[in-house]
Amino acid sequence: MEGKKHKMISQGAVATILAGLIAVLGILACALSPIFVLKTINIQGNRFVQNEEIIRIAGVRQGENLFQLKTDEIKKNLTKDLRIDQAVVQRSFPSQLDINIVERVPLALVKCDYGYLEAGRDGIVLDAHRTLRDMPVPIISGVAAQDLFVGDVIEDENINRVLLFLSELDEDTIKALSEINISNPEDVMVYAGSVQIRLGSLEMLPQKVEVTESAIKELQKAARDIVYVDARFNVYSVRLRQQ
Repeated sequence: MEGKKHKMISQGAVATILAGLIAVLGILACALSPIFVLKTINIQGNRFVQNEEIIRIAGVRQGENLFQLKTDEIKKNLTKDLRIDQAVVQRSFPSQLDINIVERVPLALVKCDYGYLEAGRDGIVLDAHRTLRDMPVPIISGVAAQDLFVGDVIEDENINRVLLFLSELDEDTIKALSEINISNPEDVMVYAGSVQIRLGSLEMLPQKVEVTESAIKELQKAARDIVYVDARFNVYSVRLRQQ
């Protein structure tokens, strides 16, 4: 009886091992199959960082085996970049990789000693450029940041006041602004294209969010050319161009 029992146990163990081997071979066959080769990289959530740059930062290439891609490592690569706050990376079988990111949004461009800096909330330098780029954010003029590079934090109090002000504005208003001149901190000038908006003292900027948004809406629907908008007070007045 004991010999028969031992024989039965051995057969069961062999069957289990064979089943395991078949499973492993099946997984290896799938992993090495040309069906599971990366053909498409889907990127969502980006507005400022271009798709090609995200792929480069992620360190992935079309033609790689989908099973061999380490999604945690790809996520880590992406979030090392200061411009990317969060990233979700998922395989989409049989041949796609989905990347969804949340960017740290640039609020303004600031002149520096070698070009221009992209500045975000809290004064973090997100990127740097040798020439002025076409971006949907205004440039802060009348001041320059010195000896700063990507990853540094702007400590200039006046620049940070402007960045805080911009962070409170809605997206459409920021897109409409082209320049914020703070050369005279007591007489801040904001430009929406060629139209000047007078905001008054730099210290009063936190109180100018609502009036600035209202003034921009007024500009966008105005039937006549506007010379300037005086928003130094709680209400604003508009100077129209003479016919």
